[in-house]
Amino acid sequence: MDVVIFGAGGLGREIYDTLLTINAGGQGTQYQVLGFIDQVKAPGTLVNGVPVLGGSEALAALRGRAAMIIGIADAGVRKKLHQQYRADFAFPNIIHPTAQVSGFARLGSAILIQAYCIVAANASLGDGVMMNAHSGVGHDAQVEDYCAIMSYCDLAGGSQLGTLSFVGTGAKVIPSTRIAAESYLCAGTVVFKDVLEKSKLMGNPAKIIG
Repeated sequence: MDVVIFGAGGLGREIYDTLLTINAGGQGTQYQVLGFIDQVKAPGTLVNGVPVLGGSEALAALRGRAAMIIGIADAGVRKKLHQQYRADFAFPNIIHPTAQVSGFARLGSAILIQAYCIVAANASLGDGVMMNAHSGVGHDAQVEDYCAIMSYCDLAGGSQLGTLSFVGTGAKVIPSTRIAAESYLCAGTVVFKDVLEKSKLMGNPAKIIG
């Protein structure tokens, strides 16, 4: 499958590594990365040996030829790109070979699951969700559309993460806890009780700071 990665920053480069690992396994879909789409880096710049094709204007020539993978962690940007381009581009789910995803889990589209993640039985991930390395989503947990979960996070069984939320590195959510849409969990935050309104949280136990 021919693909482009939107974003040539850290996450985009990590995704490229994941695609190389998938290809090296020789099973399932094989990915040919045509290049990066990036709004900052000059066209022709090589990023880990892969060319930057240009900014969003370069996508016009790729419609119907390539699928797109979103290499940007910001939840709002993920939503914007997916909704803007899904009529013209496929958005495959990218799952690192070391990740463990239950056959009973429910996955939307445009999902990214990186190395050593776990998605347990009957969990659900909405469209555009990304999970960075070593994170887990417990049984029956719900991660709604376009949430971004950084590395070493745990969303325990039955928890619910609202649309467009961001979970910083090492954050934890205890079982059956609800987090409102568009919330932001700072790195290391531990949430013990429901957060019913959009909030920025920090600390252990979590406190609302914005």
